[in-house]
Amino acid sequence: MSQIISILKTNFFLICFLSIFFYIPLSSIFYLNFNSGMTNWVKLFNNPLFFRFLTFTISQSILSIILSSSIGLITGYFLANSNIPFRSFFRAALTVPFLFPPLVLLLGFVILFDSSGILSNLFTNYSFDPFSFNGIIIAHSLYNISLMTRILESGFLSEPESFHQLADSLGVNKWTKFKNITFPHIKPYFLSAILLVFLYTFNSFAIVLILGQVKLQTLEVMIYNQTKLRLNYDFASSLVIIQLLLNLSIIYLYTKQTSYETENSTLTIKQYTQFNIWPFLFIIFITILTWIPFILLFFSVLEGLIQAPSIVIDQLFSGDYDRFLGTSSSRVLLNSIIFGIFTSIFTISMILALIYSSLQFNTNKIDRLTSPIILIPMATSAITISFALIQTHGQFSFFSDFVSIYILSAHIIAALPFTSRVLFSSFSRVPKEFIIAAKTFGISNFKIMYSIIMPLIKSGLLIAFLFSFAISLGEFGATYYLARGEWTTLSLAIERLFASRNTLLPNLYASLLVIFSLLIFWVIEKFGSVDLRL
Repeated sequence: MSQIISILKTNFFLICFLSIFFYIPLSSIFYLNFNSGMTNWVKLFNNPLFFRFLTFTISQSILSIILSSSIGLITGYFLANSNIPFRSFFRAALTVPFLFPPLVLLLGFVILFDSSGILSNLFTNYSFDPFSFNGIIIAHSLYNISLMTRILESGFLSEPESFHQLADSLGVNKWTKFKNITFPHIKPYFLSAILLVFLYTFNSFAIVLILGQVKLQTLEVMIYNQTKLRLNYDFASSLVIIQLLLNLSIIYLYTKQTSYETENSTLTIKQYTQFNIWPFLFIIFITILTWIPFILLFFSVLEGLIQAPSIVIDQLFSGDYDRFLGTSSSRVLLNSIIFGIFTSIFTISMILALIYSSLQFNTNKIDRLTSPIILIPMATSAITISFALIQTHGQFSFFSDFVSIYILSAHIIAALPFTSRVLFSSFSRVPKEFIIAAKTFGISNFKIMYSIIMPLIKSGLLIAFLFSFAISLGEFGATYYLARGEWTTLSLAIERLFASRNTLLPNLYASLLVIFSLLIFWVIEKFGSVDLRL
């Protein structure tokens, strides 16, 4: 009992935070739905728009998976099995785009595909509409190619080279080798990649909100419209429950796959054959394809800097009120930095408290502590969290006076799964005999934490800080739902200026996000490795 009390004291802040800003608000949605009886469900299943948008949500996810996995499968195979020059460069170039916020991709995507965009100027008969079903599929696929490629490459690298050498010596044909060696090894990686991409596209908000406009909505966008615009909370509560249950099912299947990979994966060093030009050209083409939207962004900003550098700089750091932003440009930059720093500090502090708690009993029980932190927040979308916060706290004046606290709490909840994964992974690599020996000598848990664990996980702390900062910087859904003008962030400013058709400043904001993401990737690659999985 004393051990449990000690753990509760150590994690008091984490328990209070999740209770106030997550579990109690989320429970209020279930209570709202339960309190209204079966009326909401009857209305939901009699509403043709629900089935239309549910069909759209699932179909666009499946089509995005097919397109991105087709490209990712070939690209991952070539990276793992072909003699390609500059392999590390291409691997990095194909990983970084997934770290960019979706709104950054959207700006470049529209510059490329819009009726007044690059392709329209190059081809007289160009008629593709990016604000359509096909536009959403292509945007999602471009965004997820990086994820598919990185995970599937790991799958191909997990194949034991000795198996292929033995098969070659026995004269086994390529199809038999693929069926009996390659496919069993890449299958769990392929399934986990599919589930993860499905989770991202199923809960897509920014891409569908902008490209789908009103005619196309995922469940996430539908929840936003029903709560923020129509104030139909009872109806939206049923949508939230359906989305949450589907997300939990996907995440459960995903965690089963990733646990298998963790237990059975051993990356091998391939013996490459002679150089082949076709895989090399294909990798170059896919790299250019994934980077075109971001390159176009940089060119548009560069053009503005060349034509009127003083105007660009003045707009970026201006302290004057902008009616589209609801605040000044300099305040937007300051808001983003403040939210990012505090998100990183609070998430790391809470996970470190959990690690410290694990010292008080067997460390293999740490998963029991992390499951509710990782699984349920992962399954709860930003719009659902925002809706739940307003449902629980919106009636109090404190909410309107200190809405920044609620925005920050949504950022922290979004970052917790990634931060916990990074830090617990670092902690798992700390030699357990060090901790056992220290306890044998009567060293206190606090000194073990400070003198042994912290120095050994310092690279993980840096990566976790940068990851949390990047997640906060790119967070859009909750900020879009909750923020007032004075708390506009970079991602929200991009959307507001994009809607006003003011292109220079949002492109500049997006370029800053790209540069910061590149810096984060460089630091992470220097001190660790990038794992795009949750």
